[in-house]
Amino acid sequence: MASTTPTRNGGSEGNGSGAKKAQNTAKGLAHQANSPWLKKLGQVGVAAIGVVYLLLAWIALQVAWGGSEESADNTGALQEVAEKPFGQVLLVVMGLGLIGFAVWQFLLSIIGPPSDDSAFKRVSAAGKGIFGAALAVQSLKIGLGGGSSQSSSEKTSDWTATLMEAPAGRVLVVILGLGVLAYAGYMAYKGVKKKFLEKLEGHPGRGITRLGQAGWISRGVAFGVLGILFVVAGIQADPEEASGLDAALKTLAGQPFGQWILTLVALGLACYAVFQLVTARQHKEG
Repeated sequence: MASTTPTRNGGSEGNGSGAKKAQNTAKGLAHQANSPWLKKLGQVGVAAIGVVYLLLAWIALQVAWGGSEESADNTGALQEVAEKPFGQVLLVVMGLGLIGFAVWQFLLSIIGPPSDDSAFKRVSAAGKGIFGAALAVQSLKIGLGGGSSQSSSEKTSDWTATLMEAPAGRVLVVILGLGVLAYAGYMAYKGVKKKFLEKLEGHPGRGITRLGQAGWISRGVAFGVLGILFVVAGIQADPEEASGLDAALKTLAGQPFGQWILTLVALGLACYAVFQLVTARQHKEG
């Protein structure tokens, strides 16, 4: 018995040491996620997303009333920035801020956001991190003179065609479309119920809250059309139908009263952009 006691104690100490290391790692990640420099950089990323949506709203408005040469998506919005005086410098600054935003979100996906550390919120933070990282790459590529990227419609059609070639590919595309529709509904729900206020430190005021509501509901409408396009593509086995946000907005414009509906969506996206810009310094989790 005496000979087994040290082993037993050693195992206990080893388990305790492992738990302590894990606890220290979690504390370290929490400290990094809440460190002032990373939070500030992440908030620059929040503002950068606001700039992108403001330009996206402007392009969508042009699509509604006579067309635009730029694609009505993130790529088109960044191209619009690049064409302005000092636009490339601004894109580099935005790109760095978006990198900070992405790192911030990835850390929050591990430790859990301050408002709610549920599995859903962690997955949501990871998704925001991926979005921020992708937008950062686009911003830096265009800002550093790397040329234009494919529009969302071109990229989406390409990988949808690849997905359709897989076993049960059409079913997967339909499921993806239903997922996008669910996400669109969630965004609209957040707008109606003002759930977006949970990510802020303090209340932004009634007027800014109304802007946020209009913005989230408008994003829900835009992504809802995108989800429908995916479902149609899967049913018809036509990857060209599964285009990106650019095609979704242009499809919306082509419907009865679509010009007016797209105008309202564009104004709503502008509201979202202003909300992001005004409240960037209040964001505690992005």
